[in-house]
Amino acid sequence: MTRTQKIISTAALATGALSATTATAMDKPAETQESVAADLAALDARLFKAAFETCDMSVVEELLADDLEFYHDRDGLSYTTGAAFIADVKKDCASGSSGGKRVLVPGSMTTHMMGDFGAMQMGAHEFHEVVPDGPSIAREKGVFMHMWKRTASNSAGWQITRIISYDHEGM
Repeated sequence: MTRTQKIISTAALATGALSATTATAMDKPAETQESVAADLAALDARLFKAAFETCDMSVVEELLADDLEFYHDRDGLSYTTGAAFIADVKKDCASGSSGGKRVLVPGSMTTHMMGDFGAMQMGAHEFHEVVPDGPSIAREKGVFMHMWKRTASNSAGWQITRIISYDHEGM
């Protein structure tokens, strides 16, 4: 093969690879701050519904990282693994004491990108007691910060690795 043929072959291969990369990139919409915020807001709602209302442990297990750390203003460092947190959620569900729900304060959630690692999500929420055949009653409010990391280990593509929960007060 002559030098000219090698250059042409290399250029053809590079053009083919570039076309394949461009096609793949075009198949997936570009990620934006807004799209990440929307995705994480949906995952946040899914996680809290699973943990407090439906006791769907598969969702809780999917969205919490193995190396989860949970900090609470009343208890300090409360959990150092996802498994320990999940075990307590399972215990609450089994005892029937989960009978509550979390309500996000409208307009309070913000999301901030953290480089290639993931994103930080902050907001305010209330915890309500669910009364059978009646309205829910707000019992406590607080503020949260969740550090979401990107992951290839689940279909959601995200897991919470750090939780800081603070400014709790009764209502």
